[in-house]
Amino acid sequence: MSNFVPLETLDRRSLLRTIALGLTTLGTLDVAAAQHVHSETAAEKAKGPYKVKTFTAGEYKTLQRLAVLIVPADSVSGSALDAGAPEFIDTLASQNEKIADIFHGGLAWLDAEMRKRYNATFVAAKPEQQTQMLDALVEAGRELAERQSEELVYQKSPIYKDFTGYTVRRANELGAGVAFFDWVRKMTVDAFYTSPIGFKDLNYIGNRALSRYTVPAEAMEYALKRSPFA
Repeated sequence: MSNFVPLETLDRRSLLRTIALGLTTLGTLDVAAAQHVHSETAAEKAKGPYKVKTFTAGEYKTLQRLAVLIVPADSVSGSALDAGAPEFIDTLASQNEKIADIFHGGLAWLDAEMRKRYNATFVAAKPEQQTQMLDALVEAGRELAERQSEELVYQKSPIYKDFTGYTVRRANELGAGVAFFDWVRKMTVDAFYTSPIGFKDLNYIGNRALSRYTVPAEAMEYALKRSPFA
């Protein structure tokens, strides 16, 4: 017997919690779920300034700056900040302790690494220092992916399957930040492309109706091309 509970039977708070838990379980959001999060934040902002639920003032400022860098404004549409990505992330984190922990830990790591490199927090650093940091995380992510690919080849080989056990590789010093940046980049792009601004932008690059929506690979690629660290 299925334990699935139809979303329409849940109250608003329970629905948000279900959406947030589903994100860490499945790793994806469908358009109905994402738009519900956007509608909740929009309804709140209609009554007054958005009240941050999960993050400190400093953490939230960092999320706002990351949103601008991950999906900047262009000649077609606004940025992920304009699309409400920080509020989207904050709302989901308020309903899922795992998401909150990922972002609290990741934002703390980011500021610590920035202080080590530039003697400044992320938001206090120069714009070029911010993009250099994110470029480094992207490159570290590629390096880790290449290592995993190589190790998979060795594991499948009858001759070299144990080879990786005899190699010594220096740990990537940015490894701790790579997973966090993957999360913040994915959630920011998801938030952007499920917002009214993002739908307009998506129509611009594809100009087609979508009856079933998850953020398409081409949309993700297009969004990342707008970033200086794709």
